[in-house]
Amino acid sequence: MLSDQGDIYLAGWADRRVIDSFRVSVDIGYMRHELEPDFHWYHRPDVAQVIGDTECPSGFICVAKTESVVPHSKLRVYVGGYLVYQENSLRMKSASRFLNEALGACAVLADRPIGSTLPQAQGLYPAFERVWRRVLDKMTFLNAFEHQKMPKVKQSIIITIYRRADMLLIQLSALAKELVDTNTEVIVIGNDLQGADQLIEELAAFCQIHPIDLSVWICSGNSGFSAGNNFGASKAKGDVLIFMNPDIFPHEDDDGSTAKNFFEKDPGDALHGALLYYGDGLLMHSGMYTTSDVVIDAASGFRQEVLRVEHFGKGLSHHINDLDTSAVLEAVHGRKILVSAALWKIRKSVFEKVGGLPEDYIFAYYEDADFCLQLLSLGHEIVLDSTSRWLHMEGVGKEMPPAVRTFMWLNRAHYTQRFCDNELVVDAETDLTLI
Repeated sequence: MLSDQGDIYLAGWADRRVIDSFRVSVDIGYMRHELEPDFHWYHRPDVAQVIGDTECPSGFICVAKTESVVPHSKLRVYVGGYLVYQENSLRMKSASRFLNEALGACAVLADRPIGSTLPQAQGLYPAFERVWRRVLDKMTFLNAFEHQKMPKVKQSIIITIYRRADMLLIQLSALAKELVDTNTEVIVIGNDLQGADQLIEELAAFCQIHPIDLSVWICSGNSGFSAGNNFGASKAKGDVLIFMNPDIFPHEDDDGSTAKNFFEKDPGDALHGALLYYGDGLLMHSGMYTTSDVVIDAASGFRQEVLRVEHFGKGLSHHINDLDTSAVLEAVHGRKILVSAALWKIRKSVFEKVGGLPEDYIFAYYEDADFCLQLLSLGHEIVLDSTSRWLHMEGVGKEMPPAVRTFMWLNRAHYTQRFCDNELVVDAETDLTLI
């Protein structure tokens, strides 16, 4: 694959007993580009069976970039002096499309056990992150709708949506009274939003009935979870920020007190989270923590710890209407915890002090845990508001597209490199005692 900004994705196989040089030359039209990319090798049993080499990895993936590109339809790629690919009617991809398709192609590694692919993830992440940065730099936000009824707001809810806004009106309806009563504005960020025109019409009609303070910003592409929420925070008029996923709801038996109490509480200098439940009312989790797994690949002699984010309360038979939360909070009590950005409350000055959500995670995943660890390192507290119970209608059992599986894999490798020595990482033995 080749992007119009000179990004190159190469994948294939080679008998490394025959080819000993992997210098890459790329001819685009009449211009030759000499590259020295990092080849990331992995075992391909199908190739090994044919070429007879079961010891040396034969599959490779690399992502590189040329200094400058003059668009042309003719492409030739040489590896070690051998012509390995040519195309006379090439269509260069935009950087964003290149990123998505190259991520999808790397699912061949992301779908393997992390123990056998962590070195490749750590090697590929910097190249993909550089493409992601350039994609982000081109993003623009348009103010598509604004309905202001409050002269002054106390706090701001930021809801970042990707593609579909199916639940937004239902969510706003469930929260409308509390939004007005607590002087709370709503800022919606639409990433790669489909049906934006129809949504704006529906929101305009909605605001004729419910006098809420609402603005909608449409992004030119998919800015990801962090950049979308950071942009919303930059537009917020309130001193307090509430980050809320578009699938978060007070449960139907609630009299409005859940939202009102959560909205009215002053977070001080802390970050506040809440108890989250599945759509059927059973506990999803009561906070998060970071732990590690030892990953081993005997073939390459590789051994390392890789981090994962785990959830308290997983597997507990606790319902949203159960009054007794002692079992839910037993493991959380007295421990420094992390909370999911599906629902956060934090003072804007504290959020800005941390630097906002980190935008170096590709699209999404692990950025909220990263923020929490940075916040704790600055001496701030994280509070789980056990009196605030919300339904999180998160999709369960849906197959993830290849690109999503890959950026989750890359982000996990990046999170591991950044926090592998953090004192708050729970060791494997302690992890077995936590729920």
